[in-house]
Amino acid sequence: MKEKVLRFVESKGTATFTEIQKFIFDTKYGEGTYNNGRRLRETYIYNKKTDQHDKKTRMENTNRGYYSGAFSKGYFYESTKTYNHGGYFLRGNNRLEKTEGGTYITIRG
Repeated sequence: MKEKVLRFVESKGTATFTEIQKFIFDTKYGEGTYNNGRRLRETYIYNKKTDQHDKKTRMENTNRGYYSGAFSKGYFYESTKTYNHGGYFLRGNNRLEKTEGGTYITIRG
């Protein structure tokens, strides 16, 4: 999957997190399945002015976040007491790199 994602981002020049998520989900489960996760959901949103959480209905995608661990900055393995730097898509010679603008580019080494 990593190589497919790298090629996808290369073909676009840059890609957002959401574009990459959609590409991965649709690649694994079929075209259009990412968007099938869109649902209206009641949730609480923090309101800075009132310092309260207000109940709101908003559109969310239940498929967003798929493969999120592959984008993490790193994580600690409790069982081996070791730290792994960067998620799967962000490490190695061939990887994604987040730009200052928040999009991702492909790095080939």
